[in-house]
Amino acid sequence: MSKRMLALSAAGVIAAIAIGVLLFKPSSQTETVASFPLLSSEELQTRADAGPEQGSERALSMTVSDGPGIKVAAPSGDSLKSPVDFDIQLNPRDGVAVDMSSLKIEYKLGPAWLNLTNRVMKEASVKGTRFYARGAELPPGKHSLRLSVKDVNGRATQAKVSITVN
Repeated sequence: MSKRMLALSAAGVIAAIAIGVLLFKPSSQTETVASFPLLSSEELQTRADAGPEQGSERALSMTVSDGPGIKVAAPSGDSLKSPVDFDIQLNPRDGVAVDMSSLKIEYKLGPAWLNLTNRVMKEASVKGTRFYARGAELPPGKHSLRLSVKDVNGRATQAKVSITVN
């Protein structure tokens, strides 16, 4: 076999290995996730001016619970880093369907609740009664969000989610 054929053969083996590595990369490798700011720069300033939020590391409390069930799978854990993912499952109660158009997401900004529903929905996916948004940028500190949803009979559920971002 000539040197040229050996070189071509070696190049082919190297190319095959490279393609194999690209095609069969381990699933444990992280992918780049596009993020989005949950709060505008003005809202961040208002938040800073209001002082630190009081609350726990991560908590979920129901304030009204006549309607659909709310299960928050993410954010989870005690040591959250920004960007934060949201994974929320809304469950029918007593067989009554969830009205997904009634879903409302609010952020505690000083003494008021800021409606972020439209902002988050631009970045989210909704499949059935599951709401999923990846990459919400939040500054370090304590944050409170309020989720509201109704079923088709108008029964409402409201939950407050408190998290701390490190």
